[in-house]
Amino acid sequence: MGEDILNFISDLFYGPFFVLANAIWNWCIGVSTGLLGTTPEGFSAEAWSYVKDTLYPWATGIGVMIMNLFFIIGFLRAVSNFKENITLELCIENLIRIVGLNIFLQKGFGIIRTLFQVASFMSGQVMRMEDVSMYTTDADVGAHLFWWMFGFGYFVVALVCGIIIILTLFGRYSKLYMLIVFFPFASSTVVAGRGVDTTAYAWLKTFLSNTFEIVVIALAMTISGMIIQGISMLEMSLPVMEYFDGFGQAFNSLLSIILMTASVKGAPAFFKQAFAL
Repeated sequence: MGEDILNFISDLFYGPFFVLANAIWNWCIGVSTGLLGTTPEGFSAEAWSYVKDTLYPWATGIGVMIMNLFFIIGFLRAVSNFKENITLELCIENLIRIVGLNIFLQKGFGIIRTLFQVASFMSGQVMRMEDVSMYTTDADVGAHLFWWMFGFGYFVVALVCGIIIILTLFGRYSKLYMLIVFFPFASSTVVAGRGVDTTAYAWLKTFLSNTFEIVVIALAMTISGMIIQGISMLEMSLPVMEYFDGFGQAFNSLLSIILMTASVKGAPAFFKQAFAL
C-alpha cells in the first residue's frame, strides 16, 4: 500500500501526461514489434480464410478465362505481324508460357504463403526489441520540469507517432490480401506476349515490395534504436547541471520518438527506391 502511494506521488510529480504518453508509446511499440513477425495468415484468420476459400478461387476462375483470351490475342498479334514470321520457336515459347502459367495459377497460392512466411521470419530475426527503449529514468529536477512544461506536447507526439507506425503496418496487410486476389488477373497477361505482359511484371514488383518491406521496417526500427541510444542532444558538463540531466534525457526521448517514426515511415519508399520496385 505504501509503495503504491509513493509510486502515485512520483507519477504526480512527473506530470499527468507522462504516464499517458509512456503507456501509449509502449503499447504502440509492443503492437508494432508483434506485427513484424506476423504473417497475413496469423494477422487475421477470418480475412485470410475469406481470401483463400472465396476470393482466390473466384479470381482464379476468371484468370483462367482471361488467360485463354490473352493467348488468342497474342496469337492474332503474331499472325497479323507481317514483319515477323510465325516460327517453331515462337510456337514453343507461347506453349511454354501457357503451360507454365497454368501450373503457376494452381501452385501460386502456396508460393505466396511461403514468401509471406519467409518475410515474417526474416523480420523477426533482424528485429531486436531490447534496442527500442527510450524513456528517462533520471528523476531529477530537470525531468520534473520537462514533464510539467512540455508533458502535453510529448503526449501528443507519442500518440500521433504511435498511430502512424501502427497504420503503416496495418496498411501493409490490407495490400497483401488484395495482391493475392489480383494475382490471377495480372499473371494471365503473360501469355499475351511482349508489351501486355508488363502488367504481370508490375504485379510481381508490387508484391515483392509490399511483402519484404516488413524486413526493411524491422531493420529501420532496430538500427534507429541503436543510433538513438548513442545520441545525446543536451549533454551538460557543469556540476550544477547534474540536477537537470533528466531534462536532457526527456528531450532525447521526445526526439527519439520522432526519429523512430520517420525511419519506419520512410522505410517502404527507401526499399522501393533501392531495388527499383
